[in-house]
Amino acid sequence: MQENFELVQRGFRILLSSMSGYIGQELNKTYKNDWWNEVLATLYDQRDLPYSGTYEELVDSLDIANCIRLLDRKWNDVFRNDLPLDCRTWSNIVIAHIDKDDAMPFDKDAVITNIHNRLEDNQGLIEVEIGKSPRGYEYIYSIIKTYHSDELNVNYCVRMNIKHGGEIIEVDGSFFETRVTGQRSAMGMCLAQNAGFELDEGGVWVKGWAEDPYDPEYKKGCRMILCEKRGLDGLFPGDPLSQARELVLALTEDSYYKTEAEIDAEKEESEKKQHKGKEKAEGNKGEKVTDEATDSDKDEGKSFTRELFSDDVKRAGAFKVAIVDPAMCVKESKKEKKLFNGDKVKTPFAIPDEFRCKLNQPDPKELPGWGRRKYIGFGKGTGTMSAICMTWPVSATESLPLNNTEALIKQYHESMNKEQGLICAEGGITPRGSYYAYAIRKIIHYNEEDNPSWPIDYELNLNIFVNNVNHFINGSFQSEDRSPGSREGCMDIMTLGSSELKLEADTWVRDPYNPERKDDLLMTWIEDEKYDGLFPYHPLSELRRFVKYVLDNN
Repeated sequence: MQENFELVQRGFRILLSSMSGYIGQELNKTYKNDWWNEVLATLYDQRDLPYSGTYEELVDSLDIANCIRLLDRKWNDVFRNDLPLDCRTWSNIVIAHIDKDDAMPFDKDAVITNIHNRLEDNQGLIEVEIGKSPRGYEYIYSIIKTYHSDELNVNYCVRMNIKHGGEIIEVDGSFFETRVTGQRSAMGMCLAQNAGFELDEGGVWVKGWAEDPYDPEYKKGCRMILCEKRGLDGLFPGDPLSQARELVLALTEDSYYKTEAEIDAEKEESEKKQHKGKEKAEGNKGEKVTDEATDSDKDEGKSFTRELFSDDVKRAGAFKVAIVDPAMCVKESKKEKKLFNGDKVKTPFAIPDEFRCKLNQPDPKELPGWGRRKYIGFGKGTGTMSAICMTWPVSATESLPLNNTEALIKQYHESMNKEQGLICAEGGITPRGSYYAYAIRKIIHYNEEDNPSWPIDYELNLNIFVNNVNHFINGSFQSEDRSPGSREGCMDIMTLGSSELKLEADTWVRDPYNPERKDDLLMTWIEDEKYDGLFPYHPLSELRRFVKYVLDNN
């Protein structure tokens, strides 16, 4: 371990001589005789720098951490035209030991006051928090944003001090918007408007859209905006602010660190699951599926979208954050009360708990195309979608082709008409050893006047072989009118562009497996799975999550 440490230190010393010389040269070229004053202004939070000296003395006073801070903070002004983007992205996070005199005060109010006194006109305070990690380390951190008008983008800077005994570790991180910029702010404004927030006299801007999180009377700079609340991090997981908070969360909850015992335990558990999967694939024997459902807490008094504009978030695994499921916070509509009641449904295989709502409709004597079958009905209803599902056992000849994706796609292509379009089809073996096949297709229905009847119906057909029984699941996932802005409308607006945003997307319309098919209700780029994170409660996104859960847990 000591040898590794010495190698790293030696590497830093070699890098430092070249890096500090280059940075001094470029700053001197840009700012002439005033270059060191620019360094002091840029590194205002570092107290170990001399106020004057010869050029060589000043360059030699820069350590590796300050070189990276200068490269990062002066990127747009000095280094952008000479260095590739990679030179900025690799320098995003710096971790170093610092002296107590250089640390932030472990006093939240004092840090907030100090930041307010130093913010520039293009900067804004996002948050300051203080606390203690599960391992007993005290910490304090701040997140500040800087708006670059020339690039129309924002970067978020995290500064954290972690204290344990006499040691203080500083973590500096910068998170930049790249490529598509302004996405969170543009879509956040759209969501806020549809959520019913009070608007200004012009009827466009939401009142209180930009406000300092700790002092409403503070008016300087680029203040925090409503869509930068933690509640929207789950909608924009790739946003730089969401990524910054992931780093903070990992450090404050110690999830970045694992002991050898924890790693060994995870490895052992993984090997056990693989062994069970092989056993089930051979003989389909294994643990019984637990059907017990747990009740979820519900807060029916708040609207779906208002819940997003909050700081109420929960962890979803190490290094991840997610908004609290608004499906549990939506007040039932009259339509939903007709579809579902409060009883929990038991199924012979594992499904997400929120889908265990019992259908509150007369049981059909016959299932269309299937005749008389003993089936189980279940579903889910929220403010944005409703899902009605049924399941019953089938024979091998009635089943979709298990573990054969090619045959499955061929079967659907041969049976579809112009009112139907394939979204995805897949066959395989689950991690627990169950054979499966599923397909998602969209269907447009027509009324008596032969006009399209909206919304589009996303249909799921899924077979899974669990406990020696081939179970068939048929589901219909549809959008609700109360959805705050449609997936299609928002994505189209994003491609048109706004003052803050223009989505550069490949706007395709095609069958996902055969580009030569032209007569189907073809899949569009908007239905691509990569956009599900922006619209997690759209029926197609909910359907894909349902399928993933079933395959991961059976």
